[in-house]
Amino acid sequence: MLLHHITLIVTNLTEAEDFYTTHFKLERINVSGLDYPGAFFRLNDQQELHLAELPDKAPSFRGHFCLRVKNFSELFLRFQELGILDTGPWGKLRELPNGSIQMYVRDPAGNLIEITSEPEDRSEIDPVVFEAQEWGGQPYRFTGGASF
Repeated sequence: MLLHHITLIVTNLTEAEDFYTTHFKLERINVSGLDYPGAFFRLNDQQELHLAELPDKAPSFRGHFCLRVKNFSELFLRFQELGILDTGPWGKLRELPNGSIQMYVRDPAGNLIEITSEPEDRSEIDPVVFEAQEWGGQPYRFTGGASF
């Protein structure tokens, strides 16, 4: 089995397209004949991200998808500057048991994205990441309380 694509509902397609192409350098796939405002992007040879501008309800507080990236430090610093790091749903940045570092951000429509480094890149993470106020170090511990 293979996950082919993820479709995210967005409130402003142009804003969302710009976010994903600017920050993640995703390649746009030309698709004609859509009966809704949408954009398709290639994640890799077998997986895609689809955006659809539709009048659905607000996104989930904790529901998310994850992108593993090579430029974790660069993205962390950019997202920190933009103020879109989100430590509410799953807690602060932390190191996972496999050595990868994890953070969460929201796209312009409010969809939650988990971003992790490659485990083998742990030693290349900029030390400023570990000194940031968003660094938690420890895994998030769900206690049943939530602020929705």
